[in-house]
Amino acid sequence: MLIVVLFHWKLTLTNQYTWLQAPDNAYQVLPWFQFQAAEWHSGRFPLWDPNGLLGQPLFGQGQPGSAYPPNWLLFLLPLWHGWVRQNALNWYFVLIRCGAALACYALARDLGRSRVASVLAGCVYALGGYVAYTDWPQNVNGAVWTPLVLLYLLRAERGERPWASALLSGFLLGFGWLAGHHQMNLFVSLAVAALWIWVAVRSGRVNWRIARLAACALTTAAAASAFVTIPMAEYGRLAVRWVGTPEPFHLGETVPYTLHQQYSLKPVESLGIFIPNIAQNYNPYIGVVALTIGILGALLAWRERQARWLTAIAAGGLFFSLGPNSILHGILYSLVPFVDKARVPSAGILVFSVGVAPLVAYGLDLLPRPESRVALRRAAWVLAAVSAIISTASLIFLETEIPLRTDDRLMIPAIAAALAGAVFGGWLTGGISVAAGSVCLTGLALFEMGNVTSYFLYNEAGGQPGPYLHRLAEHGDLIDYLRRQGQAFRIDYDQDLIPYNLGDWYGIDTLSAYVPSVVASVPTINRFAPRARDFLGIRYYLGSKPFTPGQVEVFTGRSGIKVFENTSAFPRVWSVHRVAESGAVSDPGFDARHDVVVADQPPPEIGLCRPGGDDVQMPLHLPNRIRITADLKCRGMVVLTDNWFPGWRAAVDGRRAQIYNVDGGVRGVVVEGGRHVIEMVYRPMSVILGGAMTLLAAIATALVWTGAFSFQRSAISDQLLKR
Repeated sequence: MLIVVLFHWKLTLTNQYTWLQAPDNAYQVLPWFQFQAAEWHSGRFPLWDPNGLLGQPLFGQGQPGSAYPPNWLLFLLPLWHGWVRQNALNWYFVLIRCGAALACYALARDLGRSRVASVLAGCVYALGGYVAYTDWPQNVNGAVWTPLVLLYLLRAERGERPWASALLSGFLLGFGWLAGHHQMNLFVSLAVAALWIWVAVRSGRVNWRIARLAACALTTAAAASAFVTIPMAEYGRLAVRWVGTPEPFHLGETVPYTLHQQYSLKPVESLGIFIPNIAQNYNPYIGVVALTIGILGALLAWRERQARWLTAIAAGGLFFSLGPNSILHGILYSLVPFVDKARVPSAGILVFSVGVAPLVAYGLDLLPRPESRVALRRAAWVLAAVSAIISTASLIFLETEIPLRTDDRLMIPAIAAALAGAVFGGWLTGGISVAAGSVCLTGLALFEMGNVTSYFLYNEAGGQPGPYLHRLAEHGDLIDYLRRQGQAFRIDYDQDLIPYNLGDWYGIDTLSAYVPSVVASVPTINRFAPRARDFLGIRYYLGSKPFTPGQVEVFTGRSGIKVFENTSAFPRVWSVHRVAESGAVSDPGFDARHDVVVADQPPPEIGLCRPGGDDVQMPLHLPNRIRITADLKCRGMVVLTDNWFPGWRAAVDGRRAQIYNVDGGVRGVVVEGGRHVIEMVYRPMSVILGGAMTLLAAIATALVWTGAFSFQRSAISDQLLKR
């Protein structure tokens, strides 16, 4: 942990740097975190995000990380004037890597490796490869648990408390899914399932004991992940996702293979394992020292089945990452459900990382042994040759001014290779002790990775504002003005001028949002048409000029962005007394202020009374709870222009009422004439059921692991199983 903390000195020992200077992190992830932290500090568990695109389920989206308990600790930390603290986010980033390093250290120790070698393995896993260079929390948090999944899987295979180990392996695999993104977790799950299958059939026939352990582990994984996977399944059926094509995709549609080709690891980028700045997507870089020791570890420990399996895992992850250049990826894309949805094959580098890191520990332990002298001598010569080749290439590029795909850090692997070769030579001659050589090689590996990991962190004290984060501090005066208006409304803004999720950042209801997916009804609304914008209650627009004719400028902020008011906008809630024919929403003559189209069939009966005279207000609009007061002249329907979505429940004067899907995807509740109070509460059964399954998986795993419950068999049943 000390190595990881000091390695990230830019984030832990100074206040000059940030890892958030990237568009997705600054514009999407940070506002997600800010909204959730504000909810936790308000005493509310964040389930629904009302601040963009008419409202979205947080758990269903997955990526906000709402179901991941370690994130809750971040959200509960003290805020600074209501904002998530920058130093808390920096330490959050570093502690993720600490957890990954400790997990891989534990795996290497469980494989019988020495402490020093296990420390190097932990550093290679956490400070190089996928974990080091993936800054999206929703993509990297699950990787913290991956080494432990392997640890307990291998224990179960060895017969060390097999049922408890299998349960814990499965639970940790499922727990990783709670972190957010499906992509990395899907790849890890495929690798784990493949390893279980191999372990069960490697003798040429099915080992039913292992098969039962595998079934137990994978069932536990499914239950442990349910807190997020069940809401994601519900959301996936009702949402569309942008995957890199002009039009969004539904869950049932296959993502074109051309997109996988775009986000795969190119064959030449495999050199990025030891040459800096080659890979463009997920970076496989661990350095020439770690790579050499890992290869030697695989060769020297080949007789150990665990080493062979780790080698297969590393090779499989690398081949899968090549996407269209790998038959393996194409077969899995064609045959395995949802692999087509994970459109970034290069993220398979995580599987390579978790396989190669323990092999580095094997290599560091086995290289100094007398029986390894031949391998050590050959490796020293190979490293010397690599150093000479890279140095010569660097000189040629320098003298001829040939454009480099990499940069001047090309000399780093040359230096490291030469020094590692010298350490190997010192071991051969006895001039360097085993302990000193191990420390030197660990230092060289850290030296190499330090020239890639966090190398491009943005320096906020450099005199120039960052290209992303500074924008989040420019529009507070606009929000202050809007909040002083004291009424329920929705706003929209120019996303070229305000590219981040303004709604989540400031906790205000907006139409626009920077998200990867959305409830499917939203794209069907022509939100650029004045008629639709009036219907959605967009009373204010933030931009440099009016969005539609007739908008009136009412305020100008310090940034130069102006606030324009749309006086024809509908209120957020109103009442109607006529049910129109299905499809009437697209009719230019449709009057949404007085008519309603109901998707649910048969539509409810509502009374036709004299226009006017109804009074509908919304005194409370919280993320998970809404209160509406309605005084109607006769039976009618109250319409709220928030997304209709399963999990929202309504009560009129305390009595359960149905929420209808109306006007193309918003909510409607039937109310009798007179004064009534309508309550809407978001209590999604998908989250409740999924949470219960995850909790049961945790309890079952804990009971078995602690010995409170164990699987016992009689001697007779053992004999029957053997037969």
